[in-house]
Formats: sequence, structure tokens, C-alpha cells
Amino acid sequence: MFTLIQKIIFPNYKFALILTFIFTLLILVGTLSPLPQKIDAPGSDKWHHFIAFAVLTYPMVAANKRLGFAIVLFGLCLGAGIEIIQPYVNRFGDFNDFKADCIGILLGYFSGKLAYRKNKRHHLMTVSR
Repeated sequence: MFTLIQKIIFPNYKFALILTFIFTLLILVGTLSPLPQKIDAPGSDKWHHFIAFAVLTYPMVAANKRLGFAIVLFGLCLGAGIEIIQPYVNRFGDFNDFKADCIGILLGYFSGKLAYRKNKRHHLMTVSR
């Protein structure tokens, strides 16, 4: 169990790619599935956007710092695209949702950078022993 948690916190490139693909699919299904009526989910939907996009961005940045700009750009395009498409699938596009996406992307990016540095430092210490 501990190694799975370590693998999620300090993912390698392949695992980060898999996680990002899964999170992208979950976000798309969760935000673009037509709803017959408004659902009452616990908490603010802005928090849901914030957390979803932080989780989307984190793995790729934690695995490879060079992919930071690309994954941030991907997250921004995904968030904006979702808000544009939502009115066409019986959902409501909201600029405040996009702002929550952006803040989540920034949190995921900076958290991923910290994890990348810590993982690299830890790996160098264990290899030099």
C-alpha cells in the first residue's frame, strides 16, 4: 500500500501519463454528461473544479519538470473548452468555474514542482549511498 502512495506522490513518466489520461476522462464525463436537473453535490462546485484540475496537473509536473508548461496549457484549454461546450449538453458554462480550474492548475503545477525536487533529491541521496 505504501508503495502505491509513493508511486502516486512521486510518479514516473509512464504512470503520470496514465493518471493524467484517467483524470482527463473523469473530468470530461463529470462536466459534460447531460443532466436532466441540477444535482446537489456536497460542497461548492468551485471546490470540485479546483481539486479536479489540481489533480489533473500534478502527476505530469511531478514526473517531469519539462512538461510543466505543456500540462498547464492543456489544463487551461481543457477547462475553457468544457465551459464553452457545456451549454450544448444541457449544462451551464460558468466563468467562475474556469477561474477555479485555473487556480487548481496553479496549485497542481507548484505542488508537482515541489514533489519533483524532493523526489530527485531523494533519488540522488539513495543512489550515492
